[in-house]
Amino acid sequence: MKKDFEREYRSWMDKHFALGTGERLRRLRTRHGFGEKSFLERVWWPLVGNLDDLFPEYEFVDADGRYYYLDFAYLRLPRFTCLESDGFGPHARDADRDSFSNGLDRQNEIVLSQWNILRFSTDKLKENPLGCQKHVRRMLEEWYGEDGADVSKLSVYQREIVRLATRSRVPITPEMVCILIEKSDRFARVQLHQLVSKGFLEHASGDNRVRSYRLKR
Repeated sequence: MKKDFEREYRSWMDKHFALGTGERLRRLRTRHGFGEKSFLERVWWPLVGNLDDLFPEYEFVDADGRYYYLDFAYLRLPRFTCLESDGFGPHARDADRDSFSNGLDRQNEIVLSQWNILRFSTDKLKENPLGCQKHVRRMLEEWYGEDGADVSKLSVYQREIVRLATRSRVPITPEMVCILIEKSDRFARVQLHQLVSKGFLEHASGDNRVRSYRLKR
């Protein structure tokens, strides 16, 4: 089982190294370490058996345009989940008042963007991984069930549209999608229609001609 995990983990990390750019790539190389791997190896893998829908060092942008990086983003509908592995030193013992306050602001922004969030201490990952698995199992049962939609199987354009809908405080329009993916209005509308059919989006306005869309509730 450990060999299977190591093989899958390395393949998964190589894929994200190839996809990463800028600050996310730097963090993948320098910040994704013991705690993050421990969460996957001791908690996630024994319970789930794959790394599907998990994105390490995920770039999150709040309503004011500030960037945060999540240890893991679990990209399944109806609601994305932030998963964090926190060491005692940088998150508690070594925190000053500003970093403590910024950490709370960060978590508030994630929650207010309609994400779920679960956090685990690296001590508990080492000493009580079964207790951590219990929380992940409850997450999968209570927040998702077996019919959760798989974002990773969407096309690259459709994933970007779902990300736009997740970040936007207002319903998204075909015009917004055209600017995002640099494609024609017709192409954008086809992608939006397919996302509605797949259960990711729903109509927010318009009857005969839909003018805007939002994440399906």
